[in-house]
Amino acid sequence: HRPPMHHPPHPHYMPRPYMPRPHHPPFEKMENKKDKFPNYLHHVQPEDDPLATRTLFAGNLEINISDEELRRIFGRYGIVEDIDIKRPPPGTGNAFAFVRYQTLDMAHRAKVELSGQYIGKFQCKIGYGKATPTTRVWVGGLGPWTSVAQLEREFDRFGAIKKIEYAKGEAQAYILYDSIDAAQAAVKEMRGFPLGGPDRRLRIDFADVGTGGPFRPKPYAPPVGEDGRPVEGYEGYEGSWEDGYGYGQPGYRGRGGHRGRGRGMYRGVYHGTGDYRDEE
Repeated sequence: HRPPMHHPPHPHYMPRPYMPRPHHPPFEKMENKKDKFPNYLHHVQPEDDPLATRTLFAGNLEINISDEELRRIFGRYGIVEDIDIKRPPPGTGNAFAFVRYQTLDMAHRAKVELSGQYIGKFQCKIGYGKATPTTRVWVGGLGPWTSVAQLEREFDRFGAIKKIEYAKGEAQAYILYDSIDAAQAAVKEMRGFPLGGPDRRLRIDFADVGTGGPFRPKPYAPPVGEDGRPVEGYEGYEGSWEDGYGYGQPGYRGRGGHRGRGRGMYRGVYHGTGDYRDEE
């Protein structure tokens, strides 16, 4: 038998111990963003999303994040009515919060702009919370083609209407029902309804009784630091984090059996896969 042949290394080959280490920009995460944020570039419009509400779940936050900081960030996209921060016991995970906007359009805009962005040291994970039904319904997707008579005709089939708040030409209206059952039926059946034609479908959600008004959002601008320069990590892409958080019955449970209830008109449920801690 011939002895085995040992070929010299290729002239361009460098033994592994001497291979230069690949250069990565500072603070860049090595993970694949698509693995951590499945479908992060996929967005469902509110008129097509039965889970869409005016309340957002914001996960993977720094444990010491303040109410003021969240209001500053989320307030760029609309009127924030309430923020409820939950801080799990030390060592059991990161903080998370429920952020309730005045309308669904505001919440959806914030979800698009902030999903996957850095708030502090960690990448924020955003989903929808579950609103508690009320007798007052917010209706979006309206315009000059809409009339009070048209709204009354389409919405009174679900139950007695006490009041319709709508000014001609506005993009939204509020409808106050006599019962919660009627409001629930309207929210369920009228989401995505082509009131002004096939390209003008309704967005719908519950609203607080006795509040609300027109809101015209300001153009988005990234947060600015004390030096006047944009804060790193908010360069922005349009993305959302759709999987991994579910919302159901009142109350929510985090890691370690941490359970609580939000304030105001919403409750949320966290059904995360494993933990949602982010290592430095």
